[in-house]
Amino acid sequence: MEKSVFSPRVEIQIENLLFNLDQIRNLAGPKAGIIAVIKDNAYGCGSIIIAKTLEQKRGISFFAVARPEEAFKLRNEGIKSEILVLGKATPQQLKDGYKKNLVFTLNGPADLKTWSSLNNPVRFHCNVDTGMSRLGLLPHQSNILIEHLEKYPNLLLNGVFTHMACADQPGTETISKQLAVFQNFLSALKSAGIIPEHIHFSNSATTMKYTSDICTMVRPGIALYGCNPDPNQKFSVELKPVLSLKSSIIELRQFPPQSPVSYGGNYVTTSNTWIATIAGGYGQGLPRALSSKGSVLIGGKRFKIAGNVTMDYIMVDVGSDPEVKTGDEVVLIGQQGNESITPDDIAKLTGTIGYEILCNIGTAIDRFYLLNDSIVLHEHGTIF
Repeated sequence: MEKSVFSPRVEIQIENLLFNLDQIRNLAGPKAGIIAVIKDNAYGCGSIIIAKTLEQKRGISFFAVARPEEAFKLRNEGIKSEILVLGKATPQQLKDGYKKNLVFTLNGPADLKTWSSLNNPVRFHCNVDTGMSRLGLLPHQSNILIEHLEKYPNLLLNGVFTHMACADQPGTETISKQLAVFQNFLSALKSAGIIPEHIHFSNSATTMKYTSDICTMVRPGIALYGCNPDPNQKFSVELKPVLSLKSSIIELRQFPPQSPVSYGGNYVTTSNTWIATIAGGYGQGLPRALSSKGSVLIGGKRFKIAGNVTMDYIMVDVGSDPEVKTGDEVVLIGQQGNESITPDDIAKLTGTIGYEILCNIGTAIDRFYLLNDSIVLHEHGTIF
């Protein structure tokens, strides 16, 4: 079916993804491997294509996802690298996952009880809760892990990790506290003769701000996609935004003074002006909080959103004598000429983080993958 030229579209800049990965590798150093986090559709960028790109173009051999379903989908699409499932899995998923060479996560004593009763091996990383209070074995439960590993040969420990809760906050003291707890857990395992192959705790913020010799791998997520862990902070690492959201002007009409625009009539024209209607709203991931506050780019110039963001459209006041026309490209997220609107820019305006902006981009929108400004892939085609 032919796609409307007026429909919103997502563009993924592959060279920016590769640039960001190279920056992270430089930070991590030559001895540290990389677990590329591509959970939740690679933060809206498309997990299959992102995985294939990183695997083929940069030799990434380890990925992390949130759910077993994501891992099985990647395997079915030909991803050969190790895949760590961070969330829970059913016994059947554990059985099927072992055949698919998946690695699961031990997130509590209940997992050990279930896994030890299975007739199949389970390869896993142990999540240690050192201060996140979300998932994982608590620090004093190392003995439970040791006892189960000694008693049940089907439990195959492949790695140990933790998650830093406040690494994105300036001047935080929690990193050293969490690391001390984590190291005590590792020491308990070592005393029992257990040496994990993989040790990791460095998410994007931790990788960008701290170093540690006990890490065998770093675990970047948001930094791969060109956003800072905290949009209100400056980080020393240069990153390039990977995702753009673009659309077009679908209607251009002139209105007299005192004309209300959009739901609620909160925006009222002050003079004879032209209102451009643009395909794209909160149904496609543009936050409603941008109402009468955010901007778009048209013809390399910045224009304010007029009135409330609606589900599928926004309106923009382009002035009394506009140099725009129906069909013109509109950049909702991305760069046009010398102007840019990044996910972090939108996050700062709306009081959130770049993660949420990226993850909320509608999955039904066509995604085009670009290399050096040329489209090399559309959705599920052959990469390069």
